[in-house]
Amino acid sequence: MRRGNRLHIRLTSDEETLLSEQAAEQGLTVSDLVRNAALGSKPRLKKADPERAALIRGLGELGKIGSNVNQIAHELHRERIAGTGHHVPDGLIEAALHAVKTLSNHLIKILTGGR
Repeated sequence: MRRGNRLHIRLTSDEETLLSEQAAEQGLTVSDLVRNAALGSKPRLKKADPERAALIRGLGELGKIGSNVNQIAHELHRERIAGTGHHVPDGLIEAALHAVKTLSNHLIKILTGGR
């Protein structure tokens, strides 16, 4: 359900700063922090701290690289069957895909706290 209603409250600068700091410490938006305190509701999505956000972006980029390596392998295989392409040892492609998968699994393990 989309939240469209707004609630406006008055705060001192110190109160606003305190709320912002508390939210940041918990990886939440100020809205989620206040909603959780007032209603006991759980935040929809925690904001990732900069380090976690970088790991998530890295994992996404690694996925793209793996996909590209896989596409290259399929094209080389197709060209080899047709007799028109270069020969790249299967072991080289398999090693690259294995390295991508290993690093991807390592990043996932870090992001999930070892689970």
